[in-house]
Amino acid sequence: MKRRSAMIRPGGVLRWSTVALLAGAGLTGCDRGDYVASAKDQQMAETQKRIDELDAQKAKLASGMVPNNFHLEGVGYYHADARDFYPHPYGFEREGKWFVNGLWQNVPGPGLVADSRPTPEALKKVEGALEKEQQLLAGQSGTARSGGGFGMGNALLMYWMLSGNRGFFSPGNGFRQATSQAPQWQGNMDNQRRAVASHAAANPGYQRMVEQSRASGKPVRAGESVRGGFGSSSRNSGGSGGFSSGS
Repeated sequence: MKRRSAMIRPGGVLRWSTVALLAGAGLTGCDRGDYVASAKDQQMAETQKRIDELDAQKAKLASGMVPNNFHLEGVGYYHADARDFYPHPYGFEREGKWFVNGLWQNVPGPGLVADSRPTPEALKKVEGALEKEQQLLAGQSGTARSGGGFGMGNALLMYWMLSGNRGFFSPGNGFRQATSQAPQWQGNMDNQRRAVASHAAANPGYQRMVEQSRASGKPVRAGESVRGGFGSSSRNSGGSGGFSSGS
């Protein structure tokens, strides 16, 4: 006796429960395979983002030029027209006044300000902060400070800036010490880069998380899920709202 292939007839001979079963066996397989981010994924995504930022900033700072509103932890915000660092960002507004080039004024400053080279005095501020940064890192074996971010990366930013302006200020003890320490900082950064690459290779869903994070501007968070196949995403049952981007 011949077996008849299953068909959906107008009269509904094949029940919808059977259709659903067949779909579950393969027709809707691309809806399956949700990847839920772990705490390690979140940590790796944060590290990857910081490394990407440092890579993007290195060439500019090594040239000696600094963008307006560039922030250095322990130094402040760079105001390119004034060629110096201040405690508030350029254009910071408070009670109807704007902080521009180190002064409070009644009108905002120009929206676009060209990059500039810091003054010798500003560079000495950076060197002083770099010396303190090295003391902090020495007490923590080169790791990132707890609660203070990527301390090693902050030291590299200052070192790159000073290196790019070596002929425009008189280097002191902070810069000389950093010159011998910089290869170790770069090596630590490269180790973290390799750790991220290894984690991504072992966890394909992690890279999907990161790609969606970049597209949406939202950071990768533990407990978020990303759906394979369509690139759409959803949160697991313990959360609320959808995930669509990451680092």
